[in-house]
Amino acid sequence: MSLLHPSLRARMTLAVTGLILVLMLVTAIVTLTFFEREYERNMTAQQSDIVRYLAGDVDATLTNIQEALFVNAQSVPDSALTNPHAAQEYLASRTGLQRFFKNHLHLYGADGRLIGTSVQHHHDTLESIANQPYFRQTLQQAKPLISDPASHGHTANQANIIFTAPVVRGDGHVVAVLTGSFNLYEKNPLSRYVSITLGRSGILRLISDSGRVLLHTQRSRLLQDVSRGASPLVETALREGTSTGRHIGIDNRVMIASMQRLKSVNWVLAASYPEADAYTPVRTARIWFTVATLLGMAVAVLLVLFMMRLLTRPLAQLASHVAGLPEKRGDARFIHLPVNGEIGNLTGAFNSMVEEIDQSTQALRNSEQRYRIVTEFTNDFTYWRRPDGSFEFISPACFEVTGYSREELFAQPSLMEEMIHPGDRELFNQMAAESGEDGNCSNEELEYRIITKGGSTRWVRHTCRPIVDENGTFLGRRGCRSDITEHKQLADQVSHMVLHDLLTGLPNRSLFADRLFLTTTQKERGDHDLTVVLFFGIDRFKLINDTLGHETGDRLLIMVAERLRKLLHPNDTLCRFGGDVFAFILPGRESRHEAVTMSYRILASLADPFNPSGQQVTLSGSIGIAIYPQDGTDAETLQKNAETAMYDAKRSGKNSFRFYAREMNAQAAEMLRLDNSMPQGLVNGDFYLHYQPQLNLEDNSVVAVEALLRWRHPELGMIPPDRFIPLAEESGFIIKLGEWVLRTACAQCAAWQQEGPAPLRIAVNVSGCQFNEPDFVDMVSTALSSSGLSPEFLELELTESLLISNEQQALQKLQLLKNMGIYLAIDDFGTGYSSLAYLKHFPLDRLKIDKSFINDILSDPDDAAITEAIIAMAHSLKLKVIAEGVETREQLLFLEDRGCDEMQGYYLSKPLSEHDLKVFITARAEENKAQDT
Repeated sequence: MSLLHPSLRARMTLAVTGLILVLMLVTAIVTLTFFEREYERNMTAQQSDIVRYLAGDVDATLTNIQEALFVNAQSVPDSALTNPHAAQEYLASRTGLQRFFKNHLHLYGADGRLIGTSVQHHHDTLESIANQPYFRQTLQQAKPLISDPASHGHTANQANIIFTAPVVRGDGHVVAVLTGSFNLYEKNPLSRYVSITLGRSGILRLISDSGRVLLHTQRSRLLQDVSRGASPLVETALREGTSTGRHIGIDNRVMIASMQRLKSVNWVLAASYPEADAYTPVRTARIWFTVATLLGMAVAVLLVLFMMRLLTRPLAQLASHVAGLPEKRGDARFIHLPVNGEIGNLTGAFNSMVEEIDQSTQALRNSEQRYRIVTEFTNDFTYWRRPDGSFEFISPACFEVTGYSREELFAQPSLMEEMIHPGDRELFNQMAAESGEDGNCSNEELEYRIITKGGSTRWVRHTCRPIVDENGTFLGRRGCRSDITEHKQLADQVSHMVLHDLLTGLPNRSLFADRLFLTTTQKERGDHDLTVVLFFGIDRFKLINDTLGHETGDRLLIMVAERLRKLLHPNDTLCRFGGDVFAFILPGRESRHEAVTMSYRILASLADPFNPSGQQVTLSGSIGIAIYPQDGTDAETLQKNAETAMYDAKRSGKNSFRFYAREMNAQAAEMLRLDNSMPQGLVNGDFYLHYQPQLNLEDNSVVAVEALLRWRHPELGMIPPDRFIPLAEESGFIIKLGEWVLRTACAQCAAWQQEGPAPLRIAVNVSGCQFNEPDFVDMVSTALSSSGLSPEFLELELTESLLISNEQQALQKLQLLKNMGIYLAIDDFGTGYSSLAYLKHFPLDRLKIDKSFINDILSDPDDAAITEAIIAMAHSLKLKVIAEGVETREQLLFLEDRGCDEMQGYYLSKPLSEHDLKVFITARAEENKAQDT
């Protein structure tokens, strides 16, 4: 140990000693400062209290003199005001006042001339004090007054304090002024205050408002100005009533002064004490306090040295033991000291550390053994290479990963770089360049291919870390090559599944969007050929799914995909866009004619029937075409426009193709507008019902009406049902709309039963979406009960496709409706499957022949034969038959001859409002009645 490198014990002793000395010194300084401030505050307060008390006493003396003079002034007889002799006698009799005023009493007239004095003197009767300020103020204020020192007349060369008192008569008029005075240089009523001592050397002074000394222990100081340093304190006292502070006296000593303004006169009573004399006790106390502090610090240092030596002795023993630890073995490595507390804990921690080091050493040996076992049996090829590239260590898995043995790699380390696949060597060389001196080693993982000794290609994940010592010197690198070939193959499979349709194996919507984006981007770079985007949708595919099942539908989609795939050129793309929609990307086309040719080929490929499940199915499709760049310059626009054109082809009759036109967007926008307007239209009452009569051909009477929905749009006017009903069915709004129609129709029919001339049955069309709702039967029951309509006056019209989509469910619902007493009819019969099976099993009441057969019933033998067959078949099954769309008398006669039961159409009446229907039925009844009579 040396002075430059002290021991821990010395450093701790110095630190603790220094800390204690600093604390003691700070405490001493703070305490002494606090004591001095408290001493000054208390001394100043005491001095202020004394001055305040003396000022009150001076005020009392002056006030008593003023009051005595004022009382005698009020008792001056009137004769004394005009007779000097009478005045002298009166003033001479005022012996009580003469003890205050050594210069006798004087009586002056209102003009300021002397009237008389207390003793007979040979005063000049022409003497006047009219110009004296105190005289004028007394006359003006009619109050007693005390003047500043003045000398005039017979009192010249004296410093007189003059007291005045007005002589007032009953009307408050001042007729004379009584005065008395005393000389400050002689003994006077205030002289006793000069004898008052303040401490050992304090003085008391009386100062006028002009700053002149009126009372002082030294006569030479009378009527002199106060010291320049005291003037601010005097001004503060005159302004605020009191002041305290330090100032420089006449003899250049620092004085502590307290001043108090008098109440009776604008003078200041000041007490001053030399600061040197005032702080003599403080200086004495400071000396003794400093001596005591130094003695305390010396004792504290000795105690600290002794205690630190005692406390750090075990620590020194522990340090000595640690220094000799490398030479100790066994239990001698542990230390045992008979101490507690922190040093005892440190000793215990040291023993625990020694034990842990022993355990860690053993664990390290075990870990090295396990590491060798792991590296020998793991499937990852691990290695350790020296800075020159040679190997320090190679795990046995090198053969499984690379096909080379450890001996071969030890002998030829360059094989590690040579086995890298030529296509990936650039990536590996880039890593080597970035790693610099670390030599083909970075902290990033790399995935690349290698060619094994047997010639096969495998994927590996390569990780490498440089080995450096504590000085940053590069010692080599350790790395690992893991075989990820199977993982890569699995990832490729997953990637294919993500970007391809699982059912058909075609590219899906995501891959289609990527390829279309790539194609349009390439076009923007200068290729002037056309790119055709073609959307193809299978017509009525939903009906196939509903009738034949989804498994059959899936097999059909696979077959369609196979046929479409055969139509492609090498650079074309076909994807399944979703559902029954397929999309084509046809790049490099020269004209629109090639798009037409492709469309015809697609439609022709569907001409041959499909046989997905032992039943032949014939398909048709609708195609929409958009061409880059005329119909869009980006992938999203082309895709949207081609899809819009496809739906326009579907609406135009199916099994056709359409090129995109801008008008289609307008139509699509209008359809969207209608779709969005329907819910609000229902709320606003824009929907209403018309009713078309149905005629019984047997007795020529109106027996029923069909409720037909109408929509008057507030902006677009009347919207035909064939425009808004398909939209409502697509969006699902038909459910809510159909419920409103059913409730409104039931309520109207119930009103007719009460008011109309004859009971009428009302027929309501039911949508397939509405019928498939689980609570459809309950909804019908609620409509009947809420309206009060009897079930036999309600007829529900259903389509053929609705019944055969789910026969079992449909049969259960129809049976429940039939049990309620509701009539059930098949609408548009003959346009669907027209199967006798469901007519036999379902509880139906009527068949409604579609108007497409009635239109050409007189000119087309096939339509006539079909109509006759439907009527005969229905009657054989005990079903009524109603023909719709009858527009001529010839058609009516044909139907009557074939036994048709009922008819409706424009020949009888167009759809009518509720009011017009009443008029029509009434007129029809009267006409029938007239014919009968």
